[in-house]
Amino acid sequence: MNPTSFICERSAEYILVPQVIEALRNKFRYVVPIYPWISREGGNTSKLVNGSYSFKVLGLYPRRPKLLPNDERIIVKFSEQIIYGAKASQKLGIPIIAGCPLAKSFWELSECEDFLWADLAEFNTDDINYWAMINAQGVIAEEPEGYFFNDIGRVSEIIDRSDTHFDISTFIDAIKEIKMSSRGGGSLYYNVFYGWI
Repeated sequence: MNPTSFICERSAEYILVPQVIEALRNKFRYVVPIYPWISREGGNTSKLVNGSYSFKVLGLYPRRPKLLPNDERIIVKFSEQIIYGAKASQKLGIPIIAGCPLAKSFWELSECEDFLWADLAEFNTDDINYWAMINAQGVIAEEPEGYFFNDIGRVSEIIDRSDTHFDISTFIDAIKEIKMSSRGGGSLYYNVFYGWI
């Protein structure tokens, strides 16, 4: 039996986004979570009201905790779309992370304080469809060095690796390029991005 999850990526995102925002507010005055929809965030009105600003961008891929019956482990998959999307993002100067709430039910999710964070700059094409196996104590079996971190405060260091600043037009152009590079197996995976000014 293949592992499956009790939530979708969007539900995981609802838990992850506040964690990332809180960590970033320790360093940046403005932190704005953005789901880049080309005709809204990239539309004429957005360009009119945001066109004079410059900002850095961090990408986040939400991951869902996958479970097997009668197994205490949580399994997190890193698919082709995520690896290719992360590589395209990095080439454009956008650092990208993945996050997964380590919960096994809605009740655990409501009080979740344990997360798996991944620095996707460490992954390569050999890691396509990598499965992180996390035991009940939160330990990853055969953890590759440097891939994962527990302290969300590290996200500021990840952002500092890039000196790239965007305006709304260059940001939307980057999103289009990343979405094209993220295609894998005929599907398209959409990202969540955080911009700050």
